[in-house]
Amino acid sequence: MIQFISNVIEKYGGRPAGSEQEKGAQEFTADTLRGFCDQVKIEEFKSPLSSHFESLKIFSIIYWFTLWLMTTLYSQKILLGVLISGVGAILFIWHFLTYRHVLDFLFPKEKSWNVEGKIEPTGEVKSTLIIAGHIDSVYEFQWWYHFKTFGMALNVIAGFGFVLLPIYLGLLWIYSYFALPKGIAMWPYYVFVAISPAALSMFFMHGEEPVDGAIDNLTGVAMAVEMGKYFSQEKLKHTRLKLVSFGSEEPALRGAFAYVAEHKEELLKEKAVLINIDTIKEKANLTIATKEINTLVTFPENLVQKLETAFQQSNVPVKKGPLPIGASDASAFAINGLPSAFILGMDSNKYDHSYHTRLDNLEHLNPDGLEALKTVMIRFIDNWDKEQTNS
Repeated sequence: MIQFISNVIEKYGGRPAGSEQEKGAQEFTADTLRGFCDQVKIEEFKSPLSSHFESLKIFSIIYWFTLWLMTTLYSQKILLGVLISGVGAILFIWHFLTYRHVLDFLFPKEKSWNVEGKIEPTGEVKSTLIIAGHIDSVYEFQWWYHFKTFGMALNVIAGFGFVLLPIYLGLLWIYSYFALPKGIAMWPYYVFVAISPAALSMFFMHGEEPVDGAIDNLTGVAMAVEMGKYFSQEKLKHTRLKLVSFGSEEPALRGAFAYVAEHKEELLKEKAVLINIDTIKEKANLTIATKEINTLVTFPENLVQKLETAFQQSNVPVKKGPLPIGASDASAFAINGLPSAFILGMDSNKYDHSYHTRLDNLEHLNPDGLEALKTVMIRFIDNWDKEQTNS
């Protein structure tokens, strides 16, 4: 697995969504899968890849414009500020935080690619397991690299500013009918002004260079490839195995959404279940996500339990809990009513400085997480197939 990751980085470096580097890495992955899969295909799709992060510029401008508008306070201007910032807050939550893509129509569609390898069982197909990761890597979150936890805090502060400003202005507008806003009614406005520079961290989120993405998320693709190698030799009886490398995950799960859009009826018919693997940095932080807060999805309890059982049987410690920030490709399936689960290998309760920075490289990847998870995944898939045999 480490060799696969090393080869991709050596050949293609960072792989921004929709880039020639991403395409080359997907072709390399497809060629690798052809060595042992029954069928391999590369699927091109088009999606507004810039929509997710470029929308942050829109929300920042709305925030700054609203604060400027309030420099002369009349009730009509306050109401206009409520409306403008309110629309901005709703779209920020709906489009950016929950990954619902409602502003996609403002941005051009670009090409990206998914790869799927398939291994058929020896007997009747009773279900399909999809083991997946994503091949693309993000342009560096420059504030996070240079300012570490404080850089992330700037993003959080700006996000709260986007959401809370219209609430405050709404209350101020009501108050203005009884008295001219001043004193204690005005001090929150100056707080919003004081934190307004934090929005620069949203407007200029990315640096110029993509990160290697060794951890996030060549680890997931490497695990999918490894499962294909193993089960091409140890054939399953009643479970079709699909090994998928999603493209363009970083700009809001574009590859996974495109894959579901293309195959949803097929996936429902074959009783497909996705096990998504992302950011396996180290064994100590292997975690089964129970839900993803940003996207408002909860993963099936029985599926989480089956994964936990496989960890226990493999004597590999595991944590369980919600993903507090961000999202994985499993959300694209869950949003569309398809069963999925997500395994993470990085501490999600505090900021890891390798996440979305140039430190996401082989030097900071501990192979013990991948090796432990390989044992768990083999056990899980074997258990799954035995259930299908007995059903």
